[in-house]
Amino acid sequence: MSELNWEEPPRATNYVDRVGKQAEAAAQLRERPGEWAVVLVCESSSVASSMAYAIRNGTRSTWTPAGSFEAKARTKEGEHRVYARYVGGESDE
Repeated sequence: MSELNWEEPPRATNYVDRVGKQAEAAAQLRERPGEWAVVLVCESSSVASSMAYAIRNGTRSTWTPAGSFEAKARTKEGEHRVYARYVGGESDE
C-alpha cells in the first residue's frame, strides 16, 4: 500500500469569487494598458480558451466593451493560463 499524502483540501472557489477576481484583474489591466498579464489559471485548455474568447468579445460585463481587451489561452508548465491586456475601448474618451 502506498503512503497517503495528508493535507487539507483547498477552499472551493465559487462564482462570486471568480467574478471578483476577474473584476480586480480587469481594473489592474486598465491601469497598465498594453501590458500582458496572466489573469486566470483554468482547469483545462478548453475552459481557458472559452474564457479568452469571453474576454476578447466582452461577453461578461467585467470585460466590456467588446474589443477593449485582447486575450490568449496558453498551456505553460502544465497550467492552462489566460493572458490578457487592455487595449482601450469606445467608452474611453
